[in-house]
Amino acid sequence: MPDRRAEAGGLRRRLFILATLAVGFSLLVLLVVLSDGRELLRTAASVDPALLALPVGLTILSYAAMSRSYQGIAEAAGCRLGFGEWLRITFVSNTVNYLVTSAGLSGFAVRMYLLSQRGIPSGRAVLISLVQTFLTNFTLLIFIAIGFATLVLRHHLEPAALGAASTAVAVFVGMLAYGIVLIYHRRLRRRTLLFLADAAHRVLRRVVPRWTPRRVGLWRFQHNLNEGLEFLFARKDRMLGPAGWITIDWALTITILWSAFRSVHYPIAPGLVVIGFAVGILFSLVSLVPGGLGVMEGSMTAVFVSLSVPLEPAIVAVLIFRLAYYVIPLLVSVVLFHGVMLQAARGVASSARPISSRV
Repeated sequence: MPDRRAEAGGLRRRLFILATLAVGFSLLVLLVVLSDGRELLRTAASVDPALLALPVGLTILSYAAMSRSYQGIAEAAGCRLGFGEWLRITFVSNTVNYLVTSAGLSGFAVRMYLLSQRGIPSGRAVLISLVQTFLTNFTLLIFIAIGFATLVLRHHLEPAALGAASTAVAVFVGMLAYGIVLIYHRRLRRRTLLFLADAAHRVLRRVVPRWTPRRVGLWRFQHNLNEGLEFLFARKDRMLGPAGWITIDWALTITILWSAFRSVHYPIAPGLVVIGFAVGILFSLVSLVPGGLGVMEGSMTAVFVSLSVPLEPAIVAVLIFRLAYYVIPLLVSVVLFHGVMLQAARGVASSARPISSRV
């Protein structure tokens, strides 16, 4: 009976992933259908192949900066690995999701497994990943707030759009301010994390009750997150370097999208690029489609078109961004780090069942 239930659950997950992928591909097809086919082909044909080297080069630098941030945090935690090792781990953990989402693997789980294989205790591996995730998301909020503030201050908007953008600025600035308060208020931080864990459990039970983790598992996660934040705040001086590398990473990632517009001969202001990038990334993160396929492209394109960018250049530029930042790193991982990817996939897959039973 347990084997049959497991097989049935696996089948449902595969069908669900196939359905979400179908939705993603449908959104991509919809973008093409809504555009002028001839103009879309003309825009694609006008791309200078030499200019495509810039997004690819920026992607490599972005992954290198991300790896360096992990290395800095790990060294602050007393764990030393060479930059080459961190580069491999970063490439694999950030791209394996696009291949094995249907198996329930995540970049976090893959990174945990690879670190454990290199002799780093699981507790330290969790700590390193959580601290880097917090710094990454906090820095992203700063970029989002700057982008919307630029939109409000430098661009003429309709009253409705101006109100929405101003509200977004207030929300993101409020989130940043609250995050800063949590740095210095331990009791409030613990209460906030506990509230978020409980709220997440309540929402998941109503939306996807079959896949909802146990409340104890969420409490354990928020406890680990709180320990990671305590570690970060206790070593503020040693976090400046990793925070700087994370800022460089996000700046390079946004520049990839900016250079994609340059390659289609339609340069736009950096502030507009930040807005489109932020919206696309947020929608892809909350979507159920693996890699945000179609969701990211559709949301980014919609934002750029609403800011008076022609549809066809927006579509081609966003697809170049997808190719440079997602597809090429995936190919690099498959070709150069094939053994590491197989090791991670097999290791995490073999441990997925006992881990879920413990949670």
